[in-house]
Amino acid sequence: TVLCVAIVEIRNNSLISSGALVMAENHTLESDGYEDEVDLEEYNTLLYFAGLLRRDAAERATWMEQFAKSVKSWVSRPDDKNAQDLLSAHLPAALRLSINAPFQDIKSKMTEILGEVERLGHTIPSLMFDGPSSFIPKAVTLCYDNKCGAYREALYSVQSLYEETFLHEGRLSHIVLLLGYHPSYLNNFIKTQDFLMYGNGPLPLPYRNYLAILAASRHKCSYLVTMQEAEFLKNGGNVTWLQGVQHLPPKMFSLLLINKLLAHQPWFVMPEHMKALLRGADSWSVSELVHAIVILAHFHSLASFALGCGINPEIDTQLGHSLLLDEEDSIPRPPYCTNPALGIGLATPSGSEAGSEPISPRSPTYQPQAMQSLIVQHFIESQNTDENGSEDKKLADTLKERLKTMQNDSSSDEEEQNNDIQFAESVSSTGQSQRPKVPVPIPISLVKYLEDPSFEHEDFTLSSAITLRARDYSWEDHGFPFVNSLYPDIGPLLDEKFKLAFQMTYRTVGADKDIDTSSFRQAIWYYIHSIKGIRHDDYHYRRVNQVLDIKFKTFIRMVACFPEKVTNFDFTNTMSGLEYSEKVHVNILVLEARLQAELIYALRAIMTYMK
Repeated sequence: TVLCVAIVEIRNNSLISSGALVMAENHTLESDGYEDEVDLEEYNTLLYFAGLLRRDAAERATWMEQFAKSVKSWVSRPDDKNAQDLLSAHLPAALRLSINAPFQDIKSKMTEILGEVERLGHTIPSLMFDGPSSFIPKAVTLCYDNKCGAYREALYSVQSLYEETFLHEGRLSHIVLLLGYHPSYLNNFIKTQDFLMYGNGPLPLPYRNYLAILAASRHKCSYLVTMQEAEFLKNGGNVTWLQGVQHLPPKMFSLLLINKLLAHQPWFVMPEHMKALLRGADSWSVSELVHAIVILAHFHSLASFALGCGINPEIDTQLGHSLLLDEEDSIPRPPYCTNPALGIGLATPSGSEAGSEPISPRSPTYQPQAMQSLIVQHFIESQNTDENGSEDKKLADTLKERLKTMQNDSSSDEEEQNNDIQFAESVSSTGQSQRPKVPVPIPISLVKYLEDPSFEHEDFTLSSAITLRARDYSWEDHGFPFVNSLYPDIGPLLDEKFKLAFQMTYRTVGADKDIDTSSFRQAIWYYIHSIKGIRHDDYHYRRVNQVLDIKFKTFIRMVACFPEKVTNFDFTNTMSGLEYSEKVHVNILVLEARLQAELIYALRAIMTYMK
């Protein structure tokens, strides 16, 4: 019964990856007559292309030959529904592997298989999006080769990371491909996320995946939700949980309040909230709660990065490919004013009920113009938020001037005055470009995960909340040792990741080299902490306005607080003149500063309650 429910749920949810469908259906293989073609044990390797996760090229070649025979057999039976379902389930992943597998033999063989399928008269999937990001041209993406239309081998340091990631996870996600710009950070990011989601820890794997779903849903990030839904099923999660939060057990449901507070107003997380979670019949242990909070904060921040970089849907997910033959029937996705990580093509107005009729591009009632109007209405006005437009100086030019001014500033630390006023100005959003008021549409598949969809970001103000001073509670002196005592090994990984993001530099600004960017990196970090209500008394906040202009502060504030509103226009217009690797680094800094701020508030609340 559970298996049947799983198949129905997967089919009804167009955001679940096609591999999950096959995972459920493979249990009927023997009764469907496939046992002569592929035995059940071997077929299980087909589910997530497990036969490719081998270092030995000869072993991969043997497996791919078997896969090619299976595909050819499925193509030869056009009237066999099971065969066609299997074909449709595997071809999108074959397309993904033909483009971004880190091994050339895999790319070549998958390209050959797709070509053979097409030659036999079967429609093969086509890409819905070009490259890992809609904000970064595929041609300048690290390792992309325009001549062959796929990703070539990277520099050794990055290539080895890509290969290890692929062998462990079975894919190179679009996030990993973008983080390849910064190999040292990518290495730590992979280790941290792998330990958080699969390493030793008090929470079962499905719980971890579902917490990630809840966290990403707060920012309407369909990209992350889609990936974690598939992992949830793969790890044996209760499929009824995917029907909505009303199906959660009381223990998991109790985290919804903390989830939305951490995501949108972390300064209001109090010891009383932790008391409610740590006491009672369905209570969490302290170590479980710490693990859960780290996951929530990690995926809130990762949603900021995914949306801030315009991450495209993975090729083998429903929104990442198309089988439509006519380009006129394709899903409209205006390239300059939408964010694909939201889940373009599947949305409902903010505030709609979970039972609302999905607006799906594959629905008979789908109307492209209505769909486009619904999705884009929030973003159109953002093209008019810049009064001076292209006449403004590029950020790279103004930044170099500001950094040079900082270096020539003769003010000493002792001469710094009115730091209270400067901090207040840093916290305030007065003077920043205002975002359109039209609410961002909520992808229909995410409404069910939002217990309170109307609860969104509200600015921290000195009149509404108490400033948290780093001297009273900081990551280094309090959070790090506390989290490490309850959830061993995650502390050093997080600490190293924070330091890498903060200290990482190539001493460049755009095309100019040998420039000290430390003031720029510090200004971003401390500005993000200030708008989250955290003050560092040893930092002089006048430097924020000296280094960061209003337009740039508006952008990074958006990425940190309401990333669902970020558009291609914001990304391109705000950081003009910077290299794409530098733009990615900016979003890494925002990710890590936000993550640390959320952890500081949550861990402080737990420690205060325990005392």
